[in-house]
Amino acid sequence: MRNRTLLIAGLVALVLGLVGLAIGPSFPSGGPGRWWSGDWFWGHHAWMMGAPAEDHDEPAPDPIPGAETVEVRALDFGFEPSRIVVQAGEPINIRLTNEGFFFHDLTIPALDFHVNARPGESVVGGLAELEPGEYGLYCTVPGHAEMGMVGVLVVEG
Repeated sequence: MRNRTLLIAGLVALVLGLVGLAIGPSFPSGGPGRWWSGDWFWGHHAWMMGAPAEDHDEPAPDPIPGAETVEVRALDFGFEPSRIVVQAGEPINIRLTNEGFFFHDLTIPALDFHVNARPGESVVGGLAELEPGEYGLYCTVPGHAEMGMVGVLVVEG
């Protein structure tokens, strides 16, 4: 059993080494330490996460002074909370804090609302007085909604 474990570990190390050799020449100047950072990653590996941030990078609606702020965390891949309950007739601000590794946004199409944030960022956008109802929300980055980045804004009358 021990020999089998060592053999498997050796094969995994060999495969990882070969993958490293295969992609090594494609690293930007600065070496592998820059692999995950900034534009190089998004330019070369965006297909893994959906479209690059620039395709979804729209300004947030202005926050509403004095309005209640609802906190929403974007994770990989989901929103916490995914169900937001607010009162009708009251303006609100939604603060999206991206705690994930990838660019995310929060869009409520029926209310023409969109905020987005890069990893580690927090963005606030305001919504004026809301009519009662349930409004679907999701991340518009391709593939993210399908992976669970969906929710609902419930406006109680």
